[in-house]
Amino acid sequence: MAMGILAYTLFAVHDAFIKGIIHALPAAQILFVRGVIIVLLCMVIGRSFLFGKLWASSNRGMILGRGLLTLAAWVMYYSAGRDLQLAEMTTLYYFAPVLTTVLAAIFLKERLTLARVGAASIGFFGVIVAANPGGFTLSLPVIMVLLAALSWAIAMILMRTISKSDSALVQVFAQNLIHALVMGVVSIPFWQGMGWQELLFIVAAGIIGGVAQFILVEAAKLVPASVLGTVEYGALIWAFVFGFLFWGETPLPSVYAGAALVIAAGLMLAWTEHRTRREQMRR
Repeated sequence: MAMGILAYTLFAVHDAFIKGIIHALPAAQILFVRGVIIVLLCMVIGRSFLFGKLWASSNRGMILGRGLLTLAAWVMYYSAGRDLQLAEMTTLYYFAPVLTTVLAAIFLKERLTLARVGAASIGFFGVIVAANPGGFTLSLPVIMVLLAALSWAIAMILMRTISKSDSALVQVFAQNLIHALVMGVVSIPFWQGMGWQELLFIVAAGIIGGVAQFILVEAAKLVPASVLGTVEYGALIWAFVFGFLFWGETPLPSVYAGAALVIAAGLMLAWTEHRTRREQMRR
């Protein structure tokens, strides 16, 4: 769970870099360059052996599906960010952990304990309180964020399954190779010149995002998907912290109340899972 929290914290830093350039560059171009950077990093570590391991994997279909799902989630999420307020986006997208908990019970046969359901519910309620939404209208951007949340939840389930036999490095390499190939073609008509600041931000996002993906896959080997999805709520706190530091967004009192609920949900789940594991070891 600590690895999951670290991964989502790094994703929050990654999102802050992306937010800094999302209005200057097309989302497809950003995802293409970021994907290329992560692929190159993976090849430095695993070299050309990665292609052989990927081709030999029995999970090629699921790896392809997960790559396309995460790509769709990020494209829709960042594209909707041009029209939606942060409160709306955050509230809608953080429905993903709840979906992950439900899907894990259906497809992975993970046990829906009271602690897991309770943590997911409290965490999502905390997100609503923190975001303090004034009400949603069913516009195209709203639908896009909801579909992004669904895509991410399904990708989490696939990641849990793939992690049983394929290494984290192979998964990160394959996912970003798919992103780079698809977005490379899509971004051609919309390509824009990049200054040193935009390039620096994308490189930083690529390095941080690649490390976060690797840690998240490693965590998926050790933690049930329903539990790992719940710790995703912790990134909400960092989103508001970075919003204040970099864009001068002042949190409302409701943000602190919601953050307290999110932290309480995570601590409750961590303590319950630790106690359950200790009881199982004693048996």
